[in-house]
Amino acid sequence: MFKTIIAALALCSVVACTSASSVQALQTEQGFSGQSVTLVGRFDQRTDGRAAFTWPGSSVQFNFNGTSAAIRLASAADIRFMVEVDGEQSELWVKAGEADYTLTSGLEAKPHQVRLTRLAESFSGVTALVSDPVTDGQLLAPPAPASRRLLVIGDSITAGYGVEGASKACSYSQETSSPLRAYAGVAAQRLSADVHTIAWSGIGVWRSYGEETPQAPTIAERRLLTLGDDFDNEWDTTRYRPDAIIIAIGTNDFWLGSAPGYRAAMGEFVSQVQTDYPERPIYLMVSPMLSGDARAAQRADLAAIASGDVRVLDLGKIEPDDGYGCDYHPNLVTQQRLGEALVQILERELGW
Repeated sequence: MFKTIIAALALCSVVACTSASSVQALQTEQGFSGQSVTLVGRFDQRTDGRAAFTWPGSSVQFNFNGTSAAIRLASAADIRFMVEVDGEQSELWVKAGEADYTLTSGLEAKPHQVRLTRLAESFSGVTALVSDPVTDGQLLAPPAPASRRLLVIGDSITAGYGVEGASKACSYSQETSSPLRAYAGVAAQRLSADVHTIAWSGIGVWRSYGEETPQAPTIAERRLLTLGDDFDNEWDTTRYRPDAIIIAIGTNDFWLGSAPGYRAAMGEFVSQVQTDYPERPIYLMVSPMLSGDARAAQRADLAAIASGDVRVLDLGKIEPDDGYGCDYHPNLVTQQRLGEALVQILERELGW
């Protein structure tokens, strides 16, 4: 199922990594103010001039009128990003250290939309915005926040572990993982919704992968954090009010085929989430990686918890004929199918 997660130091296949001298318009003396951008996800702005982030799917969005745009980033490690300019995507590797990055250039001089999204998981290292975007033209008013909002809490499936892998034979790497191509990312794009993705590979609500008894921090603990591995920086849940919450946790609790502590731990976790987000629908997702008795047991546990605004969500499971991503994870085919199923449910139940 899962192998031990080791954050890979990936080679820099940089699309838009530049030196400071090659971005003549970039001026970073004042650091990051955030006045011209929309941030989606959890960002730590306790230090003036910086906005640090770790969770996969966190993004910065801005509008400008001109032909090029750049930004300065500081990173603890090599981190994979996706740059979207007017809907066109390209990969960007942010190198360890601090550097200026040209996000786009050579465009027609007119208004453009840019989104920079972190693909790597929190354990890969902290990245920070250390300047506002700059352009050879003019920054415009930032994009309005989406009117539809999702909070998705999960493990490697939600983080998009191995979704771009060629087969089950590959192991974890940033190159093959993307939350944008996981079920929640697919659904959010289709529904034009913002999504906060709180996901950590190998994690459970009672125990994590490789543990017979609970040892490592659970999703109940990490869910509270602004940065995925900083336990001194709790997230203020009033800063983001989702329309619906999806909890996709259980694969790792059941890694041995049974999980005697799962029902109680999940029940407590759901109560905590309800306290933070009252009167919001909560969907408890059956793992697409579980099958047989383990899948039946998880579904029964979730059904025992479901009541009122808490519902069981079964989007289906991996079908062998569709193939696998790395380490038996859902591949592009399966994640797309799960995402489309989620879209139909949210459209029907939320009126989207």
